[in-house]
Formats: sequence, structure tokens, C-alpha cells
Amino acid sequence: MKILYTAFNGKNNSSKILLDMIKSENKLYLKNSFTTSVKQLENEIKKNNYDLIISFGRASLDSDTIKIETTGRGKENIYKTEFDYSNIYEKLKSDYDVLISDDAGNYFCNNIYYNGLKMINDNNLKTNMIFIHIPDIDNMTDIYKLASMFE
Repeated sequence: MKILYTAFNGKNNSSKILLDMIKSENKLYLKNSFTTSVKQLENEIKKNNYDLIISFGRASLDSDTIKIETTGRGKENIYKTEFDYSNIYEKLKSDYDVLISDDAGNYFCNNIYYNGLKMINDNNLKTNMIFIHIPDIDNMTDIYKLASMFE
């Protein structure tokens, strides 16, 4: 399975730090921009055929809490992931408090998720996408362990 991992840039951004630690050649560091990040993802999807896109974002969460997002929301539409995330949930639940959420927020995270799911839908791609929120780095007991779960 060919997987693309994404996260937003930021020196102290826990999702960027997590992406740094994941051992994969298929990584995309997104700019903290509504339009540029979407163009980056669109260009990457056009260049390569991925089976799955796993996007990470940082959220204000309790210690060792992970939020698997199911829905990207736009002004007029919503897109739900078609990815069966049960394997990710099962893998994470022994070490983390895993929440399933249909609210990816209203900032960069939701924007990239919504637009990624929209691109997949509009172009009938065989790609799936899931968005995962992780807590601030200070609220992670072992980010190395989390990274190893995605290899």
C-alpha cells in the first residue's frame, strides 16, 4: 500500500515533529496557508498514485489523546472519509485515548481535509484519506512510539 503522510510546518508543531519521525519517503510538509497547502496536496496527488493519505494535525487535546477525524466541512458541502480506520483505531487504543470525531475544526486542518476529500471525490480517485489530530508535544508521553505505529 502506497501511503502519503502529511503535516503542517511549524517548529514546535507536534504533527510536524511526528512526521519528521515517521520512516517513509512519501511525506509532504504543508505550508500554513489555506490556498498553498491545498495546491501542494493537489500537485502531489496528481504526480503520484497513493492508496491512502494520512494527514496529521495538532489540536488542544488531553495527554495522550488522539482524535481520528471522519469529516471535512466546507461552506456548502461535507465530505466523509470512506477509509476504514478501524485498524488504526485498534492499533492506537491500547496506548492512547482515541476519539472518533466528525469535527476537524475550522482552520488549516479542516481546510486540507475537506479539500483533499473533495479532490478524491471530484476526480473519482482510488485514494482514501484520513485526518488524525494529536496533542501538543508536551502532552505526548512517547511521540517516538506513536511514529512507529505508522510505519
